[in-house]
Amino acid sequence: MRILVLGNSNIFKRKIYFALKKFKKIEIEIASRKAVIKKYKIKKSYLSYSNALKNTDAKIVYISLINSEHYKWAAEALNQNKHVIIDKPITTNSNKTKKLIHLAKKKGLLLSEAIVFQEDLRLKKVIKKINLNKSTQIYCKFHIPKLEKNNFRNFKKYGGGCLHDMSPYATYLIYLFFKNKKYTTKITKSLNSFIINVQSKNISLKGSFSFNNDYKNEIYVHNNSKIYFINYLFSPPINKSLNLEIFDNIKQKKHTIKFLKQNVFYSYFKQLFKVISKNKFNFLYEEIKKITKIKNKIS
Repeated sequence: MRILVLGNSNIFKRKIYFALKKFKKIEIEIASRKAVIKKYKIKKSYLSYSNALKNTDAKIVYISLINSEHYKWAAEALNQNKHVIIDKPITTNSNKTKKLIHLAKKKGLLLSEAIVFQEDLRLKKVIKKINLNKSTQIYCKFHIPKLEKNNFRNFKKYGGGCLHDMSPYATYLIYLFFKNKKYTTKITKSLNSFIINVQSKNISLKGSFSFNNDYKNEIYVHNNSKIYFINYLFSPPINKSLNLEIFDNIKQKKHTIKFLKQNVFYSYFKQLFKVISKNKFNFLYEEIKKITKIKNKIS
């Protein structure tokens, strides 16, 4: 199987490439306006995104470009009958997302937004353990240091701004924890940060996201007398064993479950490749529709 990556992005160089190389039968092509580091084993390189899409034999395209270019090249790839995976955010507005869903459905092709933290085994363990009919409080922070001046995330015209760029993390948390529940949202935002409060009858979520702060990447889930703590959830390192910490308020005891090295991008790709082999994509279209509705509530 061959996959074409549009964009020689930082996330490609740090995580996507190494996840894809774990698949023995995957060959990687790349289209980039930048020079590709020679140590990477790339089957073929292109200087033009358009030429790459027209000439590649790849059946899957991963779009890792600036946010404002996601829709254009996703639509072009779908029109070239390619399965499409897109870095978050999937597009810059809900109308464009709806058009992509419609096009993917018409063509019978995969469409997916690469929010990979949902594959984290620690998060899956927490969701399996907790009872969401009981009182539940969720607290999370994802802060990164100040971006360089020319980083596209600093500019709204390129799909930047903290809310737009990092809201997919919040929306997927709402999707995972508030399924089929009525809830209200309140948000405070600036260009470089936002704070979100979500409240249902028995579940609350308080999240803080920032482009201009000391690094924080964590979530606490309080449920049924226990507190679950996950560090490095939203962007976990790929070569480091990580823990799930559980504190029992009644017994006043702490329990640590150690998880050996997990590459969540690899786990994410593995699931998508299975979906492609079965050629059943409707559940992904429906998921994106639900996620888009949530995004509209908090945008």
